[in-house]
Amino acid sequence: MESPILLFRAEGGIDREAEGHYRDLSGIGNTAGPHTHDFFEFFLITSGSVCHWINGKKEQLDEGSLVFMRPQDVHFYEKLPGKDFRLINLSYYSKTVMELFAYLGDGFPQDAFLFAPYPASVRLSQQDKLLLQRRMEKLYRIPQHDKRWFRTELRSLLSEVYVSHMMPNVVAKPDERPPWFVQLCLQIKNPACFHEGIAAMLSLSGKSHAHLCRVFQQWEQLTPLQYLNRVKLQYAENLLLCSDWSVLDISLEAGFHNLGYFYKSFKALYGHTPLQYRRIHQSAF
Repeated sequence: MESPILLFRAEGGIDREAEGHYRDLSGIGNTAGPHTHDFFEFFLITSGSVCHWINGKKEQLDEGSLVFMRPQDVHFYEKLPGKDFRLINLSYYSKTVMELFAYLGDGFPQDAFLFAPYPASVRLSQQDKLLLQRRMEKLYRIPQHDKRWFRTELRSLLSEVYVSHMMPNVVAKPDERPPWFVQLCLQIKNPACFHEGIAAMLSLSGKSHAHLCRVFQQWEQLTPLQYLNRVKLQYAENLLLCSDWSVLDISLEAGFHNLGYFYKSFKALYGHTPLQYRRIHQSAF
């Protein structure tokens, strides 16, 4: 016998003045069975993995999965053998979300979000997942009586998730770059590859240096070396935010053997020295 589908109503769990609700759920035992609701919500898998049934379709969600649920969606979670998970969920009155859609204007692909067979979802990078998780967890530290502050933070997060993560996924344009070039850009992000430098680019692509220069200029407006340095700096940025390694160790791990050059390059891209950047972003959380 199938489980009945529960209907959760905004009035029963979302503070009207705050316009939203924060929940941190650890373990499959803290989740509900098949259900729908009359409000929007998005959730982030912060650790582990789980089977997610959504509108009759089964999918595995892993750490970094971000899903935005609509009122009409029916879903529930099912434990995977030997695994469990944690998620953070933010719920919003439908009125709040629709006001955001209206503000974004006619160019916003509203129908793609509202009427697609399945809700919009995306798998975040470890860095993006960590930053969003910290932003979401910050809500828990807001005093419960300060509903105006809570509402502002909730709206800010709603806008951020849609504009930064969901819209690019829904309205993504076909990648017109040559397939070999797309593959090269993915492969060169592997530390084993970018440590080898331009030689790895030539070996992986099978192209001449002159041809690489023309293609990188066409699609990235960078030389191969400039692109390579940007990849290494992005890798270093992630280590600054996600580890307690020293700047020297991060510089070496990212493939910069001249500390002065690393400092100069990092500041040129991010506007701060590595230590300043780490202090600014860690103090934000």
